Amino acid sequence: MLIHHFGSRDALIAAALAQARSRLLDTCRAQLAEQSPRDLRGLVSALRAIVTDPANRPFFRLFDEVNALAQTQPDRFPGFGRASVHDWLPQFTELLRPASPDDLSAQAQATLALAVIRGLMLDDNATGDHSRIDAAFGIFDGL
Repeated sequence: MLIHHFGSRDALIAAALAQARSRLLDTCRAQLAEQSPRDLRGLVSALRAIVTDPANRPFFRLFDEVNALAQTQPDRFPGFGRASVHDWLPQFTELLRPASPDDLSAQAQATLALAVIRGLMLDDNATGDHSRIDAAFGIFDGL
């Protein structure tokens, strides 16, 4: 029945991932709208709350694992790595635009925020050392 509806196991997985990505993006957009960050420090602080939220953590862990698979099996997960950046970058850039001197600066700051968040999440997923990761978030938040 699943093959009939989706065509293949990989198509079913892709549909499930798309649905999970959409749900997480909607949740994060709502959380960012509530916090309304206007500069890099505010964005990182808001993202810290989002990625450490126990309700969001399983989604980020899943996407981390799929992103790793996409690097070694690009035909199985086409475009996943790129989407994992470009789902977020325009939204972060837009939030930072009012406090930035120009669009390039806003996008560079958004890229930095995304890189820091992704790196710390990768470390957290690999080690489970939440207190060390939280301390690192705190240092970056204080810069």
